[in-house]
Amino acid sequence: MQTTLGILPVIVTRFPEDEDHAPLLVDPASARIVRADQVAAGDTILASFPDYGQSGMETAEYFNDQYQAHPMPYDPTCGCGSCFNLADHDGPVINLGDTNHWNACDPWAAHELVLVVPAHRI
Repeated sequence: MQTTLGILPVIVTRFPEDEDHAPLLVDPASARIVRADQVAAGDTILASFPDYGQSGMETAEYFNDQYQAHPMPYDPTCGCGSCFNLADHDGPVINLGDTNHWNACDPWAAHELVLVVPAHRI
């Protein structure tokens, strides 16, 4: 799937089917690209676009396992081991929850792109 965000094209590659990635538990045809601040509770997070805006064509970087978002307030001092990574970020930070495979918070810069299957489509 190829789409355009602003003026930069983005490629959503086929989900990897190797030993490092769990099989998808949701229909990837329902996947959408949203900003981290648009991720809703129950959305299934599939991938990030870590280099968005740094090169000409961006590709999805899939996570080893998909997981559900459960947004909660961001606290850079919570002590989870993840939140301090964005404590010096200039803009708003979104915490997509701590009910994931890592049992730690999941902070994202609000403008970062996320590939999700919306909860209302599951």
